[in-house]
Amino acid sequence: METPQAVEMFTQYLHRRYGDRSTPKHYLSDLRIFLSQLGSKPLREVTARDIDHFIDRQHGQRLAPTTINRRLATLHTFFEWLAAQAPDEPRSNPVHWRHHRIREGQPLPRDASDLDVDRLFRIIEDGRDAAMFGLMVGAGLRVEEVAHLKLADLTAPDRPDQMAPLRVRGKGGKERLVWLTPSWHAKVADWLQERPSTESEHLFLNQHGRGLSKDGIQYRLKRYCHAAGITLTCHQLRHTFARRLAEQRMPIESLSKLLGHVFVTTTQRYTSGADPDLRDLFQEAMSRLEEMGQLAEPRQEPIPEMRWPSRQPEQADPAKLTVGLSRFDAFPAWLRDELRAYTQYRWRGWKPHLAARYVTRLTCQLKNAWLWLLDHRAIDGWAALLRSDLESWLDERRQGGLSTQSQYTELCDLRAFLQFVIDRGQLVNPNVLRIVTPSTPNPLPKHLTDAEYERLLKTVLAETAELTPVLAAARAWFLTLAHTGMRVNELLDLRLGDIDLASERIFIRNGKNGGDRISFITPMLASALQSYLTQRTTTENDHLWFHEGRLPSDGAVRNQLRKWGAICNVSVTPHRLRHTFATRLINHGMSLESVRKLLGHRSLQMTQHYARLYDSTVKAQFRSATAALEGISVSDWPMPTSIPTVAQDMSQLVDSV
Repeated sequence: METPQAVEMFTQYLHRRYGDRSTPKHYLSDLRIFLSQLGSKPLREVTARDIDHFIDRQHGQRLAPTTINRRLATLHTFFEWLAAQAPDEPRSNPVHWRHHRIREGQPLPRDASDLDVDRLFRIIEDGRDAAMFGLMVGAGLRVEEVAHLKLADLTAPDRPDQMAPLRVRGKGGKERLVWLTPSWHAKVADWLQERPSTESEHLFLNQHGRGLSKDGIQYRLKRYCHAAGITLTCHQLRHTFARRLAEQRMPIESLSKLLGHVFVTTTQRYTSGADPDLRDLFQEAMSRLEEMGQLAEPRQEPIPEMRWPSRQPEQADPAKLTVGLSRFDAFPAWLRDELRAYTQYRWRGWKPHLAARYVTRLTCQLKNAWLWLLDHRAIDGWAALLRSDLESWLDERRQGGLSTQSQYTELCDLRAFLQFVIDRGQLVNPNVLRIVTPSTPNPLPKHLTDAEYERLLKTVLAETAELTPVLAAARAWFLTLAHTGMRVNELLDLRLGDIDLASERIFIRNGKNGGDRISFITPMLASALQSYLTQRTTTENDHLWFHEGRLPSDGAVRNQLRKWGAICNVSVTPHRLRHTFATRLINHGMSLESVRKLLGHRSLQMTQHYARLYDSTVKAQFRSATAALEGISVSDWPMPTSIPTVAQDMSQLVDSV
């Protein structure tokens, strides 16, 4: 089947399946982008490598992973449909999800801050526009739903203090009922008073008396945002509606119905940044720490009307990738091509500010491993690679004194590369993946004791007391590490727009596991951030810690911590502060699950490595639990005088717990 004919038939299939929805338009747009890059190559000859080249081109245009994955989904659907047209021909789909899918992570919903919403509505003087955008942030309507509203969809309440029902036609023609509070209904009522008389049944009209389009509404919002100095979208207003209700603990099932979601999991993505229970637990735990003598400072007033720029996209220096790829130049073509493809694949998933360091480590490590394998084993192609070859290489590394942790890391990297090669269709013996992984030590968490942390905190506050721009930044990033438990790379990737002093939140984007999360700002941290931000040099660079034309490195942060630790005789690293944060919280009443959310761990098992219960905490919790069970304090348990040895044993047991 020729390409034009295939596209025409696929178009008809999409319209039959999706009707008048916008899905066919998006599918066909994505497909044409791929076909324009493919050129004259027949569809029958498209391979996984063509898909690789397409992904590389998309990355070169700095497109988001969600956009690239959506286009891959289009191509997967198209080639599956194409194969179904000739069921007796052996056609494979060139889109391999395990290999091609780009890691998207778990981003937080992009709701607007309450401060930005207030700024927006303060400058809207037009009654129609105030009502339109009010329906988005006050009732959770999509922009298309606002554009399709008719006069008959709104029912006036019996009394001004009652809520007004509004019928909404959502995606796929599904209708639902939402409710307008008196304040938002008043804005709609004000617009109806000034709405011109026209034959159109649309609730919102343009200057020609016809219904406003989706593009027209978005254009109006863009104009207002430019005037207010903020960046918002219509969908962010809908997210803000969901976040506000979730913060008031509205049941997720009811909120899902208001938003018109088919699945509750969709609603959970809207509200994942709103966790009032987690905030309350964190504040309670930190308050108990302050009551027990931990240092604290009064919080200053939030910086009034400070406007942060939106998060600016970044791209890693491609020259660093070129240098990394050049390390494979001397290898035979069968190996060199796969090593380069794998490095480019990994490059796409790294944060820009980490990519240069990571590509150097990975390429040097793979180069050294393969130099040994080619020099010491008879390997002239993928089929010749044996499991015994890798075992010999690993034995050599072990005998050379390489630590168990480094053996584990190098083997994991080499095995991941081989899995990549297999996914690309190379004939590699699957037994090479079955090599036994060295067991790594499992040391106890390395948190600071309360006394060590107290000494360190006093030292930092004393050393940064002058609060010059440099010292104010140092105090702020130290307290950010100590009061949020974030990783040092997450600290260095913070942007101005990630700091929400008004709502006392910090947004941590694209963490280690690819997920976003929220941490909360303590009064002490708020004071330090405010002192720093008032002195931060105004610049177009939106990195939080940008100073004198450059960003601090993780080495600079570690060195400064080492200097402070030397003053107070405390061995400290950014990761020890993360361990300490988790341990302090769990010993002052926060559950392990709540600590897991704050740290951004996927499993409770990982959090257990960080949060260490003190023996005194276990003893206190045991006393509390047994007191509730027995109705009396453990210390008041009656001891039988006739058998003193048993009483002594019981006392010793309780004390040991």
